[in-house]
Amino acid sequence: MVKKCFSKCVALTAVMTLLVFSAGAVCAMEIGVAWVGKSGMAKRVAKGLQEGMVQLAPDVKMEFQKELGSLADLEKIVSRWSKEKQGMVILRSNGAKWLGKNPPQIPTFIGGCNNPEQLGAVKNMKAPEGNITGVTYYLPVATQFEIFQAIVPDMASVLLLLGHGNPSADVDRTETEAVCKKLGIAYNGVVCASVGEIEAAVNKYKSKVSAIIIGNQAEVMDYTQQIMAAAEKTPVVSYSNKPVKMGALGGFVADDVKLGGMLSESVVEVLKKGKAIKDVPVKVDPDPKFFVNVKTVEMLGIEIPYTILEAASLIDG
Repeated sequence: MVKKCFSKCVALTAVMTLLVFSAGAVCAMEIGVAWVGKSGMAKRVAKGLQEGMVQLAPDVKMEFQKELGSLADLEKIVSRWSKEKQGMVILRSNGAKWLGKNPPQIPTFIGGCNNPEQLGAVKNMKAPEGNITGVTYYLPVATQFEIFQAIVPDMASVLLLLGHGNPSADVDRTETEAVCKKLGIAYNGVVCASVGEIEAAVNKYKSKVSAIIIGNQAEVMDYTQQIMAAAEKTPVVSYSNKPVKMGALGGFVADDVKLGGMLSESVVEVLKKGKAIKDVPVKVDPDPKFFVNVKTVEMLGIEIPYTILEAASLIDG
């Protein structure tokens, strides 16, 4: 009798172990993370995402497909992940724009991108209507111009330098044009595909505009030093902080790593807590920073209002 009971206990234990193992296998959650092309911003957002997931949902496995070569490569990855994963994170503006034309079948989270409404990824950032939500570095251009006008007195005209082939360039152009029209500022915009085109644009307009704005595209940001050299005494401001570190006067930007952490919160809200996408708004940095290059301020002889300096992050280089 004892032997039979022991055998039954062993068998029951084996069955329970199998059930627990199976349940664990079924419940195991995996997400994919990918972006197309090289991007320091995407890396920073991914860093914040990874750190956040470790804190909030360490059991979620993440597969990274970094710096894919093309949108065709992204399409292949998305097709596979749609069958294998419970969710996916697609970074950069080119990815958000692609998702707008190719609605995903599983919960998808965007980040490291410009205004997702203008990119076509969502129609309403406050209540996303499809399978897409996430975060955006987008800040209203009107807000940025309030600062620009405060540090560049009597701003009557601007030149906006945009990167060729980057989807975020269309967002920057559209909003900047609209704000300039509203404020009565003459708008000039040039889309550039090379450093030669950038320098030519700056040389053409530097004596005709109050300020030059560097768009939020690596295709122009990477050549900030050349822009500064060509601009001479014409103030150069930026929609990102990278150019400010390279010599631009100032830039009002979101914190990419912080946005990555906020992105992890959205992933957990949807995949772990079961919230509907429409109840998880696309998040923006609630406390963006204005960066000021102190050496450039001194070189241009510009007086920055104390209220701005007090809240700004100062770069001395």
